[in-house]
Amino acid sequence: MVFKQLILFALIAVFSSKLQAQNVLGIDVSKWQGTINWELVAEDGYVFSWVKATEGMTYTDPKFYTNIEGGISEDLIMGAYHFARPDNNTAQQDATNFLNVASAYIGTGFLPPVLDLENPYVNGQAVLLTELFSSEELSLWAQEWMEAIHNATGVAPFLYVNGNYANHLSPELNSYGLWFAQPDETLSPPSNTGNWDTWEFKQYSWWGDVTGISGDVDLNIFNGSIADLETLIGLTTTSMISTLDFKVSAFPNPTKNSIYLNTHSGIQNAIMFDLKGVNQMLPYSNQKIDCSRLKPGIYYLKITSNQGQVVTHKVFKL
Repeated sequence: MVFKQLILFALIAVFSSKLQAQNVLGIDVSKWQGTINWELVAEDGYVFSWVKATEGMTYTDPKFYTNIEGGISEDLIMGAYHFARPDNNTAQQDATNFLNVASAYIGTGFLPPVLDLENPYVNGQAVLLTELFSSEELSLWAQEWMEAIHNATGVAPFLYVNGNYANHLSPELNSYGLWFAQPDETLSPPSNTGNWDTWEFKQYSWWGDVTGISGDVDLNIFNGSIADLETLIGLTTTSMISTLDFKVSAFPNPTKNSIYLNTHSGIQNAIMFDLKGVNQMLPYSNQKIDCSRLKPGIYYLKITSNQGQVVTHKVFKL
């Protein structure tokens, strides 16, 4: 089994010739991309991906779990988004559906959750939410969804909109990060972002050609460096170089009961955190961590050497 470590991903992010380029690129996907070879996506130089999780109050994208786990397995930075249906449901109903499906993928190490606010299609016809709802009505709906997710997870969501929606929504929403849709096929900063003065991500193409994906796929650019992106998701590469001589194997991973650590260096401590950064207070002794009481899910194991060097592992609890 190959043990993939977050610290190795950070090193790849810094030293890989693909990632040394100025632009930090990613994709977003749903069931429409079919079966994705995430290893090839990563090799093609894409660093991050959002995955459609839910729509409305009941729908779950049938490829959500396969896609997000596939991206995680190849060390892409992954995140989940929800397709809004204010034409059918309350904001709380939509938020509940999203949280029920995607909560395990919200927190440290993941892209912020996103509310995708655009025209839904019913029987092949576009529903123009900007005509169906006033600015105040649609803004209040979006605000309620964003607050529900923020309160439940501790993570402030982002909003995905195009220029039409960015200008229709009220300025109160510009406190949330902006993922802006402008498929102009350029990496230039977006224009006409309405009440937002800044942006974090731009979706610059709907017709991308990415190795590992059959057919078109959306392409995105991050407004910052790889270090900025790691800061956004709660990671850091500070003092990374000093950890090169501190290597730890953690096995088995995934695990049901225990994690064993193997290293040539002395270990000062090993602490398991959940995706919200909460210390799980697991007993550690003789290079063994008892994980039996953990709920199934994804965790981060921070291992510190006697010299203060740190290695972080992503741990999957079955």
